[in-house]
Amino acid sequence: MGGSWTELFFLDEATAFAAGHRPCFFCRRDDANRFRAAWEEGNGAKKVLAREIDAVLHGERLDHGRKRLHPLPMPVAQLPDGAMVQAGEESFLIVQGRALQWSMAGYPKADGAIDDAMLLTPPSTLRALSAGYRPVLHPSACS
Repeated sequence: MGGSWTELFFLDEATAFAAGHRPCFFCRRDDANRFRAAWEEGNGAKKVLAREIDAVLHGERLDHGRKRLHPLPMPVAQLPDGAMVQAGEESFLIVQGRALQWSMAGYPKADGAIDDAMLLTPPSTLRALSAGYRPVLHPSACS
């Protein structure tokens, strides 16, 4: 059935991106168009359709039915704002080079350095963030 969607709710846009989603072209058209433009710039694509982005994200999201983690392409402190990483069982948001620990209530400051982190954010989305897309973050990430 074409034109269908599932309502999804996340703490913020960075969390949704880490789960392998993108802004909705139906309910957030302006953000979706900005995301597509940054995604195209970051991934060297032109006139990409939402379903094409979704296909790439799906391949980057799962590994045999489990969440796929990716090697870090750069040190954690150099990741763009909105990137998310996992270290051990904990997840972290990167904002201005610092790691904030994810929780269902927001982002308390992380204790100490993050060792052996893996990228939660799909690589193509990370490139969109690097190309200038600014995700909507939970207020606790900005305090």
